[in-house]
Amino acid sequence: LYGNNPVHYIGESYGGGKVFYVYDNGQHGLIAATADQSTGVVWTNTAFQYTVSNAVRDGINGGLANTERIIIQAGAGSYAAQLCANYKGGNYADWYLPSKYELNLLYLQKAVVGGFANNYYWSSTESSINFLVWAQTFGSGSQGDGSKAYPSYVRAVRAF
Repeated sequence: LYGNNPVHYIGESYGGGKVFYVYDNGQHGLIAATADQSTGVVWTNTAFQYTVSNAVRDGINGGLANTERIIIQAGAGSYAAQLCANYKGGNYADWYLPSKYELNLLYLQKAVVGGFANNYYWSSTESSINFLVWAQTFGSGSQGDGSKAYPSYVRAVRAF
Protein backbone atom coordinates (compact mmCIF):
# COMPACT_ATOMS: atom_id res chain seq x y z
CA LEU A 1 0.00 0.00 0.00
CA TYR A 2 1.02 3.54 -0.71
CA GLY A 3 -0.76 5.52 2.01
CA ASN A 4 -4.27 4.06 1.93
CA ASN A 5 -4.13 3.30 -1.79
CA PRO A 6 -3.06 0.02 -3.37
CA VAL A 7 0.07 0.01 -5.51
CA HIS A 8 -0.57 -1.31 -9.01
CA TYR A 9 2.04 -3.18 -11.02
CA ILE A 10 2.77 -4.28 -14.57
CA GLY A 11 1.02 -7.56 -15.32
CA GLU A 12 -1.71 -7.04 -12.72
CA SER A 13 -5.24 -7.96 -13.75
CA TYR A 14 -7.09 -4.77 -12.91
CA GLY A 15 -9.72 -2.43 -14.28
CA GLY A 16 -11.00 -4.79 -16.95
CA GLY A 17 -7.64 -5.76 -18.40
CA LYS A 18 -3.88 -6.04 -17.75
CA VAL A 19 -1.76 -3.20 -16.40
CA PHE A 20 1.11 -2.49 -18.82
CA TYR A 21 2.45 0.85 -17.54
CA VAL A 22 2.54 2.54 -14.12
CA TYR A 23 3.64 5.91 -12.77
CA ASP A 24 3.17 7.97 -9.59
CA ASN A 25 4.45 5.08 -7.46
CA GLY A 26 1.88 2.69 -8.95
CA GLN A 27 -1.08 5.00 -8.34
CA HIS A 28 -1.72 5.68 -12.04
CA GLY A 29 -1.07 3.89 -15.27
CA LEU A 30 -2.46 2.23 -18.36
CA ILE A 31 -4.47 -0.96 -18.83
CA ALA A 32 -4.81 -2.98 -22.03
CA ALA A 33 -7.78 -5.08 -23.05
CA THR A 34 -6.96 -8.80 -22.76
CA ALA A 35 -7.84 -9.50 -26.41
CA ASP A 36 -7.86 -7.61 -29.71
CA GLN A 37 -10.97 -5.61 -30.61
CA SER A 38 -10.31 -6.38 -34.28
CA THR A 39 -7.94 -8.39 -36.45
CA GLY A 40 -8.45 -6.09 -39.42
CA VAL A 41 -10.35 -2.81 -39.45
CA VAL A 42 -9.79 0.55 -41.12
CA TRP A 43 -8.68 3.55 -39.06
CA THR A 44 -11.73 5.69 -39.95
CA ASN A 45 -14.87 5.65 -42.06
CA THR A 46 -14.39 5.63 -45.83
CA ALA A 47 -15.61 9.23 -46.21
CA PHE A 48 -12.78 10.54 -44.00
CA GLN A 49 -9.83 8.37 -45.07
CA TYR A 50 -8.34 11.25 -47.07
CA THR A 51 -9.00 14.06 -44.61
CA VAL A 52 -7.20 15.21 -41.47
CA SER A 53 -8.96 14.78 -38.11
CA ASN A 54 -6.31 16.64 -36.04
CA ALA A 55 -5.78 13.53 -33.92
CA VAL A 56 -2.13 14.47 -33.40
CA ARG A 57 -1.64 14.03 -29.66
CA ASP A 58 1.03 11.66 -28.44
CA GLY A 59 2.23 10.58 -25.04
CA ILE A 60 0.37 9.30 -21.99
CA ASN A 61 -3.41 9.85 -22.29
CA GLY A 62 -2.95 11.36 -25.78
CA GLY A 63 -4.95 8.52 -27.23
CA LEU A 64 -8.09 9.54 -25.35
CA ALA A 65 -8.18 13.01 -26.92
CA ASN A 66 -7.34 11.56 -30.34
CA THR A 67 -10.10 8.94 -30.09
CA GLU A 68 -12.65 11.64 -29.25
CA ARG A 69 -11.53 13.78 -32.23
CA ILE A 70 -11.72 10.84 -34.64
CA ILE A 71 -15.24 9.91 -33.49
CA ILE A 72 -16.48 13.52 -33.62
CA GLN A 73 -15.35 13.67 -37.25
CA ALA A 74 -16.37 10.19 -38.44
CA GLY A 75 -19.48 9.49 -36.37
CA ALA A 76 -20.98 6.01 -36.21
CA GLY A 77 -19.29 3.14 -37.98
CA SER A 78 -16.98 0.19 -37.73
CA TYR A 79 -13.48 1.64 -37.46
CA ALA A 80 -10.59 1.48 -34.98
CA ALA A 81 -11.41 4.38 -32.61
CA GLN A 82 -15.12 3.54 -32.54
CA LEU A 83 -14.43 -0.13 -31.69
CA CYS A 84 -12.27 0.97 -28.76
CA ALA A 85 -14.79 3.55 -27.51
CA ASN A 86 -17.58 0.95 -27.71
CA TYR A 87 -15.59 -1.69 -25.82
CA LYS A 88 -16.93 -2.32 -22.30
CA GLY A 89 -14.30 -4.64 -20.79
CA GLY A 90 -14.72 -4.97 -17.02
CA ASN A 91 -17.87 -2.81 -17.35
CA TYR A 92 -15.70 0.27 -17.95
CA ALA A 93 -16.74 2.72 -20.66
CA ASP A 94 -13.55 4.78 -21.03
CA TRP A 95 -11.50 2.62 -23.39
CA TYR A 96 -9.70 4.31 -26.29
CA LEU A 97 -7.31 3.76 -29.20
CA PRO A 98 -3.76 4.29 -27.85
CA SER A 99 -1.51 7.13 -29.01
CA LYS A 100 1.70 6.25 -30.84
CA TYR A 101 3.65 6.52 -27.56
CA GLU A 102 1.11 4.45 -25.58
CA LEU A 103 1.12 1.79 -28.32
CA ASN A 104 4.90 1.49 -28.02
CA LEU A 105 4.62 1.11 -24.22
CA LEU A 106 2.11 -1.67 -24.88
CA TYR A 107 4.48 -3.33 -27.37
CA LEU A 108 7.25 -3.31 -24.74
CA GLN A 109 4.96 -5.33 -22.43
CA LYS A 110 3.37 -7.52 -25.11
CA ALA A 111 4.55 -10.74 -23.45
CA VAL A 112 3.03 -9.69 -20.11
CA VAL A 113 -0.33 -8.63 -21.59
CA GLY A 114 -0.44 -11.47 -24.15
CA GLY A 115 -2.60 -12.36 -27.12
CA PHE A 116 -0.93 -10.17 -29.73
CA ALA A 117 -0.43 -11.12 -33.37
CA ASN A 118 2.82 -10.40 -35.22
CA ASN A 119 0.98 -7.79 -37.23
CA TYR A 120 0.39 -4.05 -37.42
CA TYR A 121 -1.72 -2.39 -34.71
CA TRP A 122 -3.27 1.04 -35.14
CA SER A 123 -2.39 4.01 -32.97
CA SER A 124 -4.72 7.00 -32.75
CA THR A 125 -1.94 9.46 -33.73
CA GLU A 126 -2.04 10.93 -37.21
CA SER A 127 1.25 11.33 -39.05
CA SER A 128 2.58 14.71 -40.13
CA ILE A 129 2.24 13.38 -43.67
CA ASN A 130 -1.31 14.06 -44.91
CA PHE A 131 -3.83 11.25 -44.61
CA LEU A 132 -1.49 8.81 -42.89
CA VAL A 133 -1.54 7.47 -39.35
CA TRP A 134 1.02 5.75 -37.13
CA ALA A 135 0.91 2.00 -36.67
CA GLN A 136 3.30 -0.46 -35.03
CA THR A 137 4.10 -4.05 -35.87
CA PHE A 138 4.05 -6.33 -32.86
CA GLY A 139 6.50 -8.63 -34.63
CA SER A 140 9.60 -6.42 -34.74
CA GLY A 141 8.28 -3.37 -32.87
CA SER A 142 8.90 -0.95 -35.73
CA GLN A 143 6.57 2.00 -36.14
CA GLY A 144 5.56 3.47 -39.47
CA ASP A 145 2.81 5.53 -41.01
CA GLY A 146 0.21 3.97 -43.24
CA SER A 147 -3.04 4.61 -45.05
CA LYS A 148 -6.19 5.02 -42.95
CA ALA A 149 -7.89 2.67 -45.44
CA TYR A 150 -5.59 -0.28 -44.67
CA PRO A 151 -7.10 -2.86 -42.28
CA SER A 152 -4.98 -3.35 -39.15
CA TYR A 153 -5.33 -4.87 -35.70
CA VAL A 154 -6.78 -2.94 -32.76
CA ARG A 155 -6.22 -3.22 -28.99
CA ALA A 156 -8.07 -0.85 -26.67
CA VAL A 157 -6.47 0.75 -23.61
CA ARG A 158 -7.69 2.82 -20.66
CA ALA A 159 -6.06 4.90 -17.97
CA PHE A 160 -6.38 4.69 -14.18
